[in-house]
Amino acid sequence: MRILFVNHSSSLTGAPISCLNIITRINENFIPFFATKENGPIINELESHKIKTYIIEKKCFLENHYIKSFLKIIDREKIDLIHLNTLTPFCKYAGIAGFIKRIPIVWFVRENPLISRSKRLKFWLKRVSSKIVFVDKDTMNKLMNKDELKKVELIYNGVDTSYFKPEKSELLIKSFKIEPDNKLIGDIGLITGRKGIEYLIKAFGKVKQEYKKCKLIIIGGYKKEDENYYKKLQELTKTLNLENEIYFTGTIWDIKDAINNLDIVVLPSLEERCSRVLLESISCAKPVVANNVGGNPEIIQNGLNGLIVPPADNDELAKAILKFLKNEKLAEQMGKNGRLIAEKYFDININIKKIKKIYIELAGK
Repeated sequence: MRILFVNHSSSLTGAPISCLNIITRINENFIPFFATKENGPIINELESHKIKTYIIEKKCFLENHYIKSFLKIIDREKIDLIHLNTLTPFCKYAGIAGFIKRIPIVWFVRENPLISRSKRLKFWLKRVSSKIVFVDKDTMNKLMNKDELKKVELIYNGVDTSYFKPEKSELLIKSFKIEPDNKLIGDIGLITGRKGIEYLIKAFGKVKQEYKKCKLIIIGGYKKEDENYYKKLQELTKTLNLENEIYFTGTIWDIKDAINNLDIVVLPSLEERCSRVLLESISCAKPVVANNVGGNPEIIQNGLNGLIVPPADNDELAKAILKFLKNEKLAEQMGKNGRLIAEKYFDININIKKIKKIYIELAGK
């Protein structure tokens, strides 16, 4: 089966990484191709696996350019099925091309269901899809009505539990010359407004008043449009006199070693779907504090493998972090529970098996 995978971005972030995981793990019965609108590290990774890629750059404001480009790829590569990896206009164009060619289309939804783009694209999602796959229940329930669920599947993102596993690491301690008796609290992800990092910084200021031997590690880079947000975070750090307590690391490629050097992982996001950071962290047996938004409560069971707190609440966030800092046995047990949950429900092999089953069923039809 010849499958065209389409993702608007080729950066090493959540959705493209999920796409990469699928492409590189489906077996020899599937021949994958990849199309995107920009060059990036995902392209290099796919080419190292000898997977053919296409970059369709924007040449005009008309949709026809994209649709025609996808029609050519479908004909040239004799595509049997199209996998649309995000609910974006770029994927819509590929969907229209596939619909014209009467090719089965699997459309994954990983976006906030309440933003205007998701609502606008819902028409096309229902019109051209052979199967709609949601990566969390919250998105599915908010975007679809009960009578629209006939061709809908729920498949959570998967994590490679054989790679993301508990291991000894001193990556952060050594890289930033941190005294090893400090507890490391970490936030991982793109530095952008919806990640709510300012609330974590304020909460960390409260934590330091009660627990001195700890540092906050903010792992991730930022896009040009988020430069002002990044500067505000640095200013906030100075205002709270935390310049020597908070480390902005930039992008770290070896994220597994970074996670394994953390004592607590915090996800202060104001909006989240099926977070890859959460999956990788629980797979590494880390206790997690996450906001009660989106798909977070579907991964973190409050009091079992982590703590769920209200969004944008500095006090509750600080209390949850302190609970782990002051009770190492509790943190360790929740980490162990998280590892078991990752293995049972979120292992990448479970994820791939379900997706391949959809491909085969649609190809048979």
